[in-house]
Amino acid sequence: MENVFFARQPILDVNNNTYGYELLYRNQPGVNAYTGNNGDVSTADVINNAFFVDNITSVLGGKKAFVNFTGNLIKRGVPKMISSDILVVELLESVMADAEIIRRCIELKKLGYIIALDDYEYGENTKALFELADIIKLDFHTSREAVERTAEKCITYNKIMLAEKVETQLEVEYAKRLGCTYMQGYFFAKPLLMTHRTNTPMAKTFLHILGLVYSPEPDYEEIAAVISTDVVLTIRLLRLINVMYGSTGNKISTIHQALVLLGFEKLKEWIYLVGLQRLQKDTPDELIRLALFRAKFCESISKVMPGQFIHRKEMYLMGLMSVVAGTTDERDIGNVMKELPVTDEIKNGLLGADGLFGDVFRLVVDYEHANWDKVEEFVKKYNVDAQQLANEYVQCVRFMQQFYIG
Repeated sequence: MENVFFARQPILDVNNNTYGYELLYRNQPGVNAYTGNNGDVSTADVINNAFFVDNITSVLGGKKAFVNFTGNLIKRGVPKMISSDILVVELLESVMADAEIIRRCIELKKLGYIIALDDYEYGENTKALFELADIIKLDFHTSREAVERTAEKCITYNKIMLAEKVETQLEVEYAKRLGCTYMQGYFFAKPLLMTHRTNTPMAKTFLHILGLVYSPEPDYEEIAAVISTDVVLTIRLLRLINVMYGSTGNKISTIHQALVLLGFEKLKEWIYLVGLQRLQKDTPDELIRLALFRAKFCESISKVMPGQFIHRKEMYLMGLMSVVAGTTDERDIGNVMKELPVTDEIKNGLLGADGLFGDVFRLVVDYEHANWDKVEEFVKKYNVDAQQLANEYVQCVRFMQQFYIG
């Protein structure tokens, strides 16, 4: 487990209602300032930690997320990995308004994304982006002349103005006189450091997936098979689906289904973002081993149950998800499962409900604790060959030994 960080600073309207939050890169406790030197890595860190590790619903509370993007990430289409209902795409002055950037921004606008410009002054080199943008940030740490010159252009082009680095009541009143709709700065709140504990993906798994995703003929089944060996990547994949489509969208029963819904292009960008973060280099801990073993055993149980092999993929995912509470700060699996877009059968099984999936998961736990009376009850209820079940258990143990040796 490791600590991951990002910061959140509120953006308010003129009536002091929260419109959204700017999500900012942070990489160590007690240091509430930007310390990065690579824009791609910083943005990847923010996206991974805020959207795919933490519960973005609790981070944002239904408000917008302002995230800085480099020109490279814009050209790669990375903003499209996050729903336009959530994201405001923020461009710093370092993003050059070349033809490809303009084309990508037009595309984002058509998809419903809001575009904000930070530290831009109107000029020949910025005119095209300025005219495309919805929100223009006015930096109150620059000269008053520069602020008013930019504000005048915003009024001409009917742009929404956001005053940033607002630190006094006088600056609040000044922002209102300029016609600013939103404000941000230390007068309202300093960036709040958000800390989260999480596991990181296994380097071995990631490198394998990287090779498969960028192969000449990538195959969903093969990629799904590899992702399914890593509980951390699986959870982040499900959170990605949630961020893209919302909690009311598609319900996932298999990793393959999640990948098909995601599509190869977004899959490549997701893997790219994961790769920009530091990967775990040491041996995966016992929690990861337990998740993989349970997944394999749940799948194997479906083989020995008459007529249930059809559910093998769903049962595999249930086993993999069974340790999800242990990979986050939230220890109540019920609360964690609420935010993950898996089927009700999987959720109910993990929550101990009566029925097929609940019985299979209880069997796995009973095997772990040598509750042989309970195992016998399951065998009789589902007409399962006890010796065949034991053989499958041994095969799963051997699989785990080979997996971590190889």
